[in-house]
Amino acid sequence: MVFPINVLAAGELIPSGDVVLTNPLGVNTIPQVLDRIINFMIILAGPIAVLMLVYAGYLFVVGGGSEEKVKTAKRIILGVVIGISILVLSKALVYVTCNVLGTSCATAAAPATPPPAA
Repeated sequence: MVFPINVLAAGELIPSGDVVLTNPLGVNTIPQVLDRIINFMIILAGPIAVLMLVYAGYLFVVGGGSEEKVKTAKRIILGVVIGISILVLSKALVYVTCNVLGTSCATAAAPATPPPAA
C-alpha cells in the first residue's frame, strides 16, 4: 500500500506534485567538485605554508649552531614545498582531466530549471 506524502527535503514542490531538488553545490560534474575542493585547500594551505616557512626561518636564525634545529627547519621547508607542489599538481591534474573529457572546469552556478509539467 502506498501513501502519498508531500516531503520537502531541500527542494520545492511544483504543481504537478513532483519534488525538485536544487543543487546546493552549484556544480554539475565531478571535475568541477574536485576543482572547488582544491581551490578551498589552496586558500586554506596558503597562510599555513607561510606561517610554517616563517617558523622554519625562525628556527634557522635562533638555532645558531644547533644541528637539531637546523635539521628540523630543513624538514619543515621540505614539507611545505612538497605540500604546495601536491596542491598545484592536483589542480593541473583536474584541468588535464577536464580537457581530456571535453568538459568545463568552470564552476558556474547550476541552472535551477524544474522538469517540464506533465
